Parts: sequence; C-alpha cells; structure tokens
Amino acid sequence: MEMSFFAEMAWKSALIAGAALMLAMMLRSRAAADRAMVLKLGVAMLLALPLIVLFLPALEIVAFAAPEAPALTATQLTEWQLAALAGELSPAAAPTIWDDPTPLILLAYLGGLVAIGARLAAGLWTLGRWTRNARDVSCPEWLAAFDRVRWQAGDPESIRLMVADEVRSPLSWGWRRPVILIDADTLDEPEDAEAILAHEVAHIARGDWPVLMLARAAKALFWFNPLVWLLEREIVQQAEEAADLEAAERIDPARYAETLLSWARFNTMVPANSIAPKGSALGRRVRAILDRRARERPAGSVWTGIAMILCLGIAAPVAAAKLVAAAQQAPEAPPAPRTPEAPRAPAAPRAPAAAPAEAPDAPEEVRMIHVRIPPIPAIAPIPPIPDVAPIVRDALAAALPAIPVALASANVAIAIDPAQIEDALRRAEADMRRAGRSQAEIDERMRRAREAMSSARRVQRVELETAMREARRAMAESRQAIRVSMVHGAAGMEQGARQMEQGADRMERTGERLRTDRAYREEKIAEARRRGETVTHEELIRAGEEMRDGARDMREGARELREAGERMRAGRH
Repeated sequence: MEMSFFAEMAWKSALIAGAALMLAMMLRSRAAADRAMVLKLGVAMLLALPLIVLFLPALEIVAFAAPEAPALTATQLTEWQLAALAGELSPAAAPTIWDDPTPLILLAYLGGLVAIGARLAAGLWTLGRWTRNARDVSCPEWLAAFDRVRWQAGDPESIRLMVADEVRSPLSWGWRRPVILIDADTLDEPEDAEAILAHEVAHIARGDWPVLMLARAAKALFWFNPLVWLLEREIVQQAEEAADLEAAERIDPARYAETLLSWARFNTMVPANSIAPKGSALGRRVRAILDRRARERPAGSVWTGIAMILCLGIAAPVAAAKLVAAAQQAPEAPPAPRTPEAPRAPAAPRAPAAAPAEAPDAPEEVRMIHVRIPPIPAIAPIPPIPDVAPIVRDALAAALPAIPVALASANVAIAIDPAQIEDALRRAEADMRRAGRSQAEIDERMRRAREAMSSARRVQRVELETAMREARRAMAESRQAIRVSMVHGAAGMEQGARQMEQGADRMERTGERLRTDRAYREEKIAEARRRGETVTHEELIRAGEEMRDGARDMREGARELREAGERMRAGRH
C-alpha cells in the first residue's frame, strides 16, 4: 500500500461519514428509526469504499493544473550536470526511514486495526461465555410477558430468553438465533418485564445487532477517522431511542425513564444491544421518552427517502472519484524562418599564376555564445467579425457592370456569363431577406413570451396572496393547538422530574447505608450467601459509591427535564 491510498481512504471516508451524519441531523424532526436508516446506509458505503477503489473503474476528476516547467538555459544545464557529476564522485548517504515513511504508517494502521479487532473479538467471546453459562427463565410472569411481545419479531420462535449471573443489565445479541440475557436482580422485578422485553425484542426485529457489528467493523477499518467513530456512536444512540419508544408504549414513560436512570451506572463494554444507557446518551434518551411528540412521530416519510437518495448520491461518486492533475499542453514551436534562395554563382575567372604558398594565420579560438531568447509576446484577442453582408452586396453591385469591359480589354479566353453573377447576387439578396424575416419573427416571439411571463406573474401573485392568507389562518390555529399540547407536555415533564428526584433520594439513602452501616452490609452479605453468592464489604461499599453517583445523575436528569418543561411552557423549543 502506498501513501496515496491511505490519503484517499482518509478523505473519502471523512466525506461519506460526514454526509451521513449531516443528513441524519437534518431529519431530527423525524422518528429515530428514520435517522437510523440513513446512518446504516452510510456504514454500508464505508464498508464498500475499499472494494470500489480497488476493483471498480475510477471517476477521474481534474483537481488542479500541473505547474509549467521553466525553460532551461545552457548555463543551468551545465551547472546541473556538474552537480550530478559531483554527487557521483561523493560518497552516497545511507537511506533513512524518514525518506519513505510508508512502512511506519502501515505499521501504525495495522496496530490500530489489530487493537480494535481484538477488543471486538474479546467482547464476542465474553457474550458466548455468558450465554453458555446462562439458564432458561422459568418465572411465569417473565414468560407471559415474553409471549406477548416476541411476536413483533420476524421469527419469534428463534428468540431465547435466559438469565445469566454475570450480566449487569438486560441485553440482546445474535443474528440467526438471537438471545435475550437478563440479570438475576432484574428477574426479581417482574413488573418491568414487558417494557424490558419489548425494548430488546425491538432491537431483534430491527436487526440492530448485525448493524452494530458492521458499524464496529467500519470503525476498525477507519479507526484513524474521528467522524467514523462519531457515526458508530450515533447509530447506537438512534437504535436505542427507537427501541425505547417501543418500550414506552407498554409502560408509563416516566417510570421507564426512572428505570433507565437506575441502570445508568452499568456501562458494559461487550458488543451487544444493552438497555443500560451510556455516558451523555442518558439525557437524550430520557428527553425522547418523555416527549409526547417524539413518541407519536410515525416512521417513514418522503423526506427520509430523499435523505437516503442524497446519501447514496453523495457517497457513490465520492467513493469512485479519483483526483488527477490537468495535463499542461506544450507551447507550439514558432515557425522556422524561410531560407532565402542562394544567388546564382558568377562564372569563375581564370586562375592567376600560382603564388608562393604562405602558411595562413592560426584561427582565433571559437567561443560559444549563449543567447537568451526573449519570451514571445501574447497574441492580442481577435476582434469580433463584423456583418459583411452589406459590404459584399454593395461591392458586387458596383463591380458587376465593369466585369464585361474588363474581360474584353484584357482579351481573356474564358467564358464568363454576367447573368450567372447577377443570378448569384439575387439569390444572396433573397437569403438575406429571409434572414431578416426570421429575425423579425424571433423578435415577435420574444415580445409575446415577455407578455406571457408578465401575465403569469400577475396570476401567480394573486394565487400567492390567497395561499398566504390560508397559511396565516392555519398557522394561527396550529399555534393554539401547540400551546395546549405544550402545557400538557410540560406538566408531564414536571411529574417525571419529581419521580426522578424521589428515586434519587431512595438510591442515595440505600447507598449511604451500604457505605456507613456495617450491620446493613452484614444483612446483605447473609442474603447473598443464602442465594449461593459471595459478596464482600468492599464490594458493597463500592456499590454504595456507585449508587451515590447514580443518584447525582438522576438529579441532573430531573433538572434537565424541569428546564425542558419550563421552556415548553414558555413556548420555546
């Protein structure tokens, strides 16, 4: 691989990923599933980019013109030849790695590729180990909820529901035989079973796990491009928001948001679709769940199709493009001057008597004179050719009577019929009259077109004013409806914020007891021992610290919800 190939992959992957992210951002008023479709198309084009560059014909694009090489003089050539000879005589310097850094860049690229690929492989191995050690769920409440929601998938019989002790939060993974893994603590809360299973089954029905694997593969191939990392993170975010909407239809949105916040401290690194939110995505998911308008947006629209066509229309030419330099045409050589004919040599005179031979003087030393040819001045632009028809017509009319006289006086033995010349002149005048009539017809058509355009503008102005009046009336009615809906939405956000603060208080009290109350920890250790598990004081203290951090995140989420409700109540977005 050469440096040019890495550079081509860098700028092409940046343009494709940037175009997909920009188009998805333009669809922010649409459903999360629509934005996810555009991002999936961007990932597909990124994976096809190396194949397009290596195996398909290139679409050559002239990027810049090559600079014109300066003319070389004899003096310059002499100096360069001397320098080359001097270089041959001097000892050659040993080549260094900096003369060609391609091996270093290739090693760095392979190192990043292996590191990210190894992390992905380790995550898949961990998921396989968890699934092998898991057991089937036997809780009747969970099985009943599973039977209610699994039918939204394409192949509901292939989905497995299992419980794994090593899992920290519910997750789903797999393609042909997908599996939903839940932890033991979640199994003890069957009241949330339908919402959790609806979230994970939505991932399976939408095929989010294979798309996630393809996005991780694209990130491994283009790990040097930060836009590809951002694209992969945004795909995960949109997939989670789309699955959250499925779960929010089966449970109270405020309660589901509280469930997400309680799982915020679990940040698994395995490549699976996990319900636990990660990092800054928590606030976005909570706001999307509690926003009634976002929950009611239908998936699929004309704008989504247009965005996908634009994404493909941008990515395909970029992948096939190849920048080439414009070829510089060599200037034409000036025509050689005509060689004058040599004069005829005169007759040689009789040779005189031979004189005594004398040695000629030695010729002077011939010196080479280097003459620099001045640059050829630029040719002035050719002025426009005037209309010569009137001039030709007047000249022919004036010359026609004189043609027979001139021929007679010159005794030319060529038969020229003046009638032919007159006939040619008449045909030329007829052609010119027809050209004049055509010009008049063109002027008349242009005048009619201008009148038609003026009439169309007047009609369009009247129709536009009528449409504007209708639009103003519709906007006034919609503003009133929006105000009413925003008041209700603000009240719901305020209620959700209060519930989140109550949950944060409960979490903080429990965490404080775990950190400070040894008797309480002994009680929890005894309960874990009865379940066959081993828990230490240090682990419970760390869990209490994590619960304190989770309570802080819940209060921050409540504050964001309350601020969003205040903005909604005030009529701002």
